[in-house]
Amino acid sequence: MVPGIKITDLIKQSETFSFSFEVSPGITEEVINNLEVEPKFFAVTWHAKTHKCKDLDIEPLRKAIFLRSKQQNVLLHLSCDLLRKPYLDDLITLLQAHGICNLFIVLGEGYDPSTSDFQNSSELIKYIKEKSGNYFCIGTAGFLESSEERIIQLKEKIAIGADFIMTQAFFEVSLFSAFLEKCKKADINVPVLPGIYAFENYTQLDKFINLCKVKVSSDVLEKVKNNIDGVELTKNLIRSIYSDLNCIHFHFFSLNNLGGTIHLIKQLQF
Repeated sequence: MVPGIKITDLIKQSETFSFSFEVSPGITEEVINNLEVEPKFFAVTWHAKTHKCKDLDIEPLRKAIFLRSKQQNVLLHLSCDLLRKPYLDDLITLLQAHGICNLFIVLGEGYDPSTSDFQNSSELIKYIKEKSGNYFCIGTAGFLESSEERIIQLKEKIAIGADFIMTQAFFEVSLFSAFLEKCKKADINVPVLPGIYAFENYTQLDKFINLCKVKVSSDVLEKVKNNIDGVELTKNLIRSIYSDLNCIHFHFFSLNNLGGTIHLIKQLQF
């Protein structure tokens, strides 16, 4: 199959507000087939402890292949956790056969180096580049409150072959602005995609915090507890980033609730 478009090229092509969705493998084909909007790409999560790296016929890969068959651009998550080189070699061949050319490389939750051929994500990025050249566009995670040491590690990943950064979810523009400044000072010049979680109320936000282990300031929590509309908070966050930081692409962590995310997107006007 003809390869999809690389994330970096998709971002370059965007002249105004654009977006992408992160979904988990449980998202149904019916939901995807009936979308009312056109995201630039879908990111498909893959937790190695749930879908082990022993078989290529597993739900994350089936979902990624299905999306590609619908001419959607796909960003497949891939962790070091439980990953061995022979499996990765077969995986690379499979992804190339289906035109999947974007990977988001992470270490993995509960990672145990004794169960992997890769001691860190830098090693994994390097191996993929050695095996496949420039076929894959590779993303790496950006942690907004990174120490100087972590920023140095991020820069090393980019030197090895990472092409873009995607941040964890955040709820205050100052965090993202400070992270961009750290990247600028470190001479990190790849695209940085802000991660956004669209929520309506405290219950949804609390679930996301516990599931994804993100930090939320007491100020934001108090606002939401006091019945401030989460949709309005998120819209204001996006508008501030768009207008003040010259950032036009936003990546939405949907938790497979695409309806709520799309509802918010439709309310944005740029």
